Amino acid sequence: MTKPKILCLHGFGENAELFKVRARNFRAVIGDTADLVFLDGPVDIGSLHMTTGDLVDASIAREFTNLAWWWMRRGRSFEARGIGKTLDLIGKVLTEQGPFDGILGFSQGGSLAIVISSLLANPSDGPLSLGNVDHPPIKFLVLAGAFQLEVPEYEYLYKQPFTMPSLHMVGTYDTVVDPERSKIVQGYFDSPDIFEFVGGHFIPQSPKCARVMRAFLTQFIPALGDSENEQSAASTDVAAGAVAVSA
Repeated sequence: MTKPKILCLHGFGENAELFKVRARNFRAVIGDTADLVFLDGPVDIGSLHMTTGDLVDASIAREFTNLAWWWMRRGRSFEARGIGKTLDLIGKVLTEQGPFDGILGFSQGGSLAIVISSLLANPSDGPLSLGNVDHPPIKFLVLAGAFQLEVPEYEYLYKQPFTMPSLHMVGTYDTVVDPERSKIVQGYFDSPDIFEFVGGHFIPQSPKCARVMRAFLTQFIPALGDSENEQSAASTDVAAGAVAVSA
């Protein structure tokens, strides 16, 4: 049986390898029940050094390339530079590596996930396009610190309600993407699942967040429920064994 496939999109100034670290809680929940495809943004904004907190994975070098999906230019008008290049890349990935069941998107990657979903669900003659892509609509979204692509000419992307299930993670003390911006995005979805946590601009690593993600994802990845039952049974066996030994 073919595993579900999830496209994973990093935030502004990150890359696929770093996002694997930031999304380690999500990866732990998924295990081997789905295939995760971590993609690098095509817009290179230079090289920086990671913080100590990002160095938990020794496989990641201390210096890395900062990538993005677009670069916002604010002047007399708003312009998302590089978004055409990004959508060309996404169209190619959807065609060559798809179909994808869902998308995990963090920050700017979350914004892009919404754009992709809109373009697949409601193809139009608007200024943005994925090209000649034959790909079914995305079944679900997992978003953290997401926001709207705030360019007036792209407002049409948000006119039709998003009907696919979605999980929105929002840090109450997020100083990078104001929680109110994320709440605006939530309003575009028919029935969004919302997980608010005390924290900033990141994907929570807490057991509670893991439980929330697992509960949401199980409806699309049935094997997640099976693995949880196996873990529960194993824990029960271990506990029973411990009691037997002590007796």
